[in-house]
Amino acid sequence: MRTKTQLVAAITTTALIGGVLAGCGSPAAPSSGTSAPAAEGIGPITFASGKDLTGAMPQLIDVWNKAHPDQKVTFLELAASPDDQRNSFVQDFQAKSGKYDVIWKDVVWTSEFAARGWLEPLDAAKVGGDAILPAAKASATYDGMMYGAPFMTNAGLLYYRSDLVKTPPTTWAELEKDCAIAKANKMDCYAGQFSQYEGLTVNVAEAINSAGGSFLSADGKTVTVDSPEARAGLQHLVDMFKNGDVNQAAITYKEQESANAFLEGKLLFLRNWPYVYTAASAKDSKIKGKFDMAQLPGQNGVGVSSLGGINLAVSAYSKNKGTAKAWVEWMQSDEAQRVLVSVMNQASVRTALYTDPEMVKLSPYLPTLQKSELTAVPRPQTPNYNAVSLAIQKNGYEALQGRMSVDDAIKQMAAELQQAIQ
Repeated sequence: MRTKTQLVAAITTTALIGGVLAGCGSPAAPSSGTSAPAAEGIGPITFASGKDLTGAMPQLIDVWNKAHPDQKVTFLELAASPDDQRNSFVQDFQAKSGKYDVIWKDVVWTSEFAARGWLEPLDAAKVGGDAILPAAKASATYDGMMYGAPFMTNAGLLYYRSDLVKTPPTTWAELEKDCAIAKANKMDCYAGQFSQYEGLTVNVAEAINSAGGSFLSADGKTVTVDSPEARAGLQHLVDMFKNGDVNQAAITYKEQESANAFLEGKLLFLRNWPYVYTAASAKDSKIKGKFDMAQLPGQNGVGVSSLGGINLAVSAYSKNKGTAKAWVEWMQSDEAQRVLVSVMNQASVRTALYTDPEMVKLSPYLPTLQKSELTAVPRPQTPNYNAVSLAIQKNGYEALQGRMSVDDAIKQMAAELQQAIQ
């Protein structure tokens, strides 16, 4: 098996020799050296991104730049905090400066940015074809149009101690039964992300969606959370805290705190993102060879994950929209997405890579992750997502803390969601 460094080198060489990059299929991206009318918006662009924790983004961009010397992409790395990133994007859009031609956009920002006229509509046939995961396409869609090119995606998974649990649970009842194994081994049973922040929105959404509930209608204009299904989903999380299946300390957990508990051998089951696999598989990991991953359990069968991920969006104020569109299309290509998986350790938006033998050797969890992503549900899609998320996490947190009944929490959540979407 080739190493990750060898693989990216091979991918880069193949792409350049084969001319794939120069001929990425977009008429707005002429091969380097070809002149084009200024009206087509061909020329250098700036890509504003979140923190590149892998350090691999520059080398990926360099592949394009070598093939397109007249349409180079400048990589502008912003703060690590998503809130800080969003503020930078909003300021640029409000100023209509066009400083950022392409932005790295969290999937939950699609509706807000598109509704305000800040994003350029994209050709769905080019950035949302059959090769792209359906859930990823949905995350880039607003009012029937695509305003982003899905670049990387994500879904929640159930990590479990395979040395103690032979068959992972597929229902909540099975999970609760397996908690006896945790007790026998003096471990905590289950943890997710329960601190009051976006992670709690994700966990509450997964519980409610897995019970058949929802928060808003598909068009984002009607509140739907005041339902028996939503109550059942939230009640499940509340009960797990009450009966001790979730340790009270988990009310402070975000992604890393919950991952640490699992990595230290203190936890039987963990809900988290695929990135934990790398740490759990490290040479010095206490649980190396003792864990596996499965889909999240649900009320009556396999559960529903919330969709995570990043889309690439073209600014409505970009001066070189032709190049910007061609570049985001290339970032979805097989060549670029292989680098995403093999070097950046991120989940691809291309369906075929989840069963590609070379990719699966590098990331054995890909087939399981694909199953989770095929049924994943985007968080509520609305231009007022921040207010919607706050309503979900605030009332969910009150219920988990026992300061509000599930019934009251759902009613209050519904009222605050109604206010948010208005």
